[in-house]
Amino acid sequence: MQPEVNLQRQTMRRFRALVELREDWGGALVLCSGAGCAASGIPVAASIAGAATLAIDADTEAVKAALRRGELDFVVNTLAEALRTLKNQIRLKRPLSVGLIADVDASLAELGSRGVQPDATADPASSPAASKDEMFFTVRDAGELQRLDAALLEALPAEDVRRRWIRRLPQYLREARSGGRWIWLSDAERIALAARGFNPE
Repeated sequence: MQPEVNLQRQTMRRFRALVELREDWGGALVLCSGAGCAASGIPVAASIAGAATLAIDADTEAVKAALRRGELDFVVNTLAEALRTLKNQIRLKRPLSVGLIADVDASLAELGSRGVQPDATADPASSPAASKDEMFFTVRDAGELQRLDAALLEALPAEDVRRRWIRRLPQYLREARSGGRWIWLSDAERIALAARGFNPE
């Protein structure tokens, strides 16, 4: 399986873990820190869930690469700048992901001294477990992916959090604009998709 497909699956599992805790993350701050944090899928999953994210990593190249891929919205070099950038978006309940290139331990200590308490912390070294209802649909081109997403939206209940996943994923994860789609579905939903000509791998 291609790396971008694995990243989409990993991001989906992180998004699912977030929305199982609570559906509305608007106005919340998610913190992730450590090596690989920016590219772990955490910032993308949190943005899709509606949260703001602070991703702290000392690896300059890794953080800048995540920015180039669209997995982060901004990259800064000081915690003060990161908090200034996040503050207004949190107040407005808008998603935003900020990568902070800095020593992790020192930054976490400074966060504590400033009294900043994130609503959730996510560990990039661990990943939510796989589930039997996860499915991957392969598509040939962007047009077929659009038709698949439309069929998925039609099959899902009106207020379902997976609708947010389908609609927002391509905005925050460029690799998800082609190739296929990861989603978790019930047997009835899978059968409905099959009737439309879409079958998972």
